[in-house]
Amino acid sequence: MKYSIFLLTLLLAPVGISGSIDQAMVKIYTNSVAYNYYIPWSTDAPMESSGSGCVVQGNLILTNAHVVTDVTYLQVRKEGDPRKYQAYVVAVSHEADLALITVEDESFFQGIDPLELGELPQPREEVTVYGYPMGGDALSTTQGVISRIESSRYTHSGLSLLTVQIDAAINPGNSGGPAIIGNKIIGVAMQTMTQADNIGYVIPVPVINHFFKDVEDGSYDGFPSAGFSYQTIRNNAFSAKFNIPSEQTGVMITSIAFGSPAAEVFEPGDILIKIDGRSIAGDGTVDFRSGSRTRLDYMVNRRQVGETIPLDIIRDGIVSTVSMTLNTTLHDLTVVPNKIYDTPPQYFIFGGTVFMPLSLNYLESWGYDWYLNAVDYLTYPFLFDNWRAENREEIVVLTFMLPAEVNTGYESLQNEIIETVNGIQVKSFSQFVELVESDSDEFLELTTNLGNIIVLDRQEAIAANQSIMARYGIIQDRILF
Repeated sequence: MKYSIFLLTLLLAPVGISGSIDQAMVKIYTNSVAYNYYIPWSTDAPMESSGSGCVVQGNLILTNAHVVTDVTYLQVRKEGDPRKYQAYVVAVSHEADLALITVEDESFFQGIDPLELGELPQPREEVTVYGYPMGGDALSTTQGVISRIESSRYTHSGLSLLTVQIDAAINPGNSGGPAIIGNKIIGVAMQTMTQADNIGYVIPVPVINHFFKDVEDGSYDGFPSAGFSYQTIRNNAFSAKFNIPSEQTGVMITSIAFGSPAAEVFEPGDILIKIDGRSIAGDGTVDFRSGSRTRLDYMVNRRQVGETIPLDIIRDGIVSTVSMTLNTTLHDLTVVPNKIYDTPPQYFIFGGTVFMPLSLNYLESWGYDWYLNAVDYLTYPFLFDNWRAENREEIVVLTFMLPAEVNTGYESLQNEIIETVNGIQVKSFSQFVELVESDSDEFLELTTNLGNIIVLDRQEAIAANQSIMARYGIIQDRILF
C-alpha cells in the first residue's frame, strides 16, 4: 500500500460533529481501460466516467469500487472548487463495492470537516443521498425513506451482503455518494433496480466498518466464506425424521467445498440449528437485530477472515457444538470465480491453441444474458456446482484456435473444457500448463468434455508458437499467476 497505515487506522477513531455536508462532497473523474476476456491479450477502448464520494477521517475519500475499477487516471474535484486534483486508490474491496482514494496535495483537504459514520438505520427513517448524477455538474440531493434492510446480492461482486434499500432516486453518477441521516453517513449509494422506480440500494455502515477494519494493517483480506450449501426445512415430517426439536428450525447441509472451513466440521446431512450464537429458522434466516431477519450467510460475512465462530449441529439425532475458523474467502473455494477486477486475464497459447481458466468474466463475453447464450456446460458449474472438489480446483477451457499448419484440422474447436492431458486429469490451470510444457512425451494429447481428442507434435508446436503469435499480433504467449 502506498498510503500510510497510520492514516487508515484513523478511520476508526472518533471525530467531532461534522460541519456542512456539502463541503465534504467530492466528484470523481476516471479514465479506465477494461480487460477483454475473449481476446485476453488485448484491452477495450479507454472510457471516461464519473462518480461521487465524500471525505472521511484521515484525508481519505470514500466511494464505490466500481467507480475506480480498472482506472488508469483518476481526478477529483471538491464541492465549490473548479480545480481538479490528481488522485490515486488507497484500498479497494470489490466484494463490498467500496474504495478509499486520496490526493497527495494536502491543500485539497483544507477547510473540509470529514464526515463520520452513523449507525445502521431503522426502516421508515428519512434519508438524503448526496452525489453528482448525470444531467449536470453541481451537487445534487434526493430524499426518501429506508424501505428495508436485509442481505442482498451486490451487482459489482455477486456477493450477498447486508444492504439498505431506499426509495430516494439513485442515478448514474450517484455511485459512491453518501446516504445521510442526522449529518452522519449511514451508507454509500451503489446500485438501483432498473425494473422499478425509485428502488435504490446503499452499502450500510456495518459493511463499511468491516472494510475499514480489514485494511487497518495495510492489506485487504476480504469477506470469509464457510464453503457449504444448505437446504431449507419447512416440512414437519422432515423435522420429525431428523429429530429436529421444533418445527421450522434449522437447515440441512447438502454440499461442502473441498478444503473449506465447513469441511472440517460438517458432513452432508448435518442439521445446522445455530450459528455464531443465533438460532436459524427453517427458511435459513437469523435475527440480526430485534425484529429484523436476514440470511444466515450474514453471520459468516460479518466476521473477519481468520476469526472463529461456534455452531450447533444435529448429527444422528445428537446435538453438539463445534467451532469453525473462517480462514478462506469465496474466491478460494469456487471452481469458477466471481467477477475479477483490476487484473489482466490469465491465458496460455500453445501451438496456436488458446487456453483460459473459466471465469464469470469469460462467460460475460456472451453478453448480458450470458446464462442463456453461452453453452450450458460452461454455465452449469458457475450456476449450480461451483464448490471446489479434491480433483477440481479450476476449469480449463480451449477458447479458440489461431489457425496454423501445426493445428490443421482443429480450427473449428472452441469453448470446450479440457479434461485430460496425456491421460492425466486436469485439476487447475497452473497444473495444466505444467503438463503441456512437460517434455516427457513426443505428442501432446488433449481430451475435451465433448469427447474430442487433440494431438499435437510437441516440438513442432513449440517451434511454431512464436511465428503464430507474430502472425496474429500477439506480444506474449501467456499471462499466469
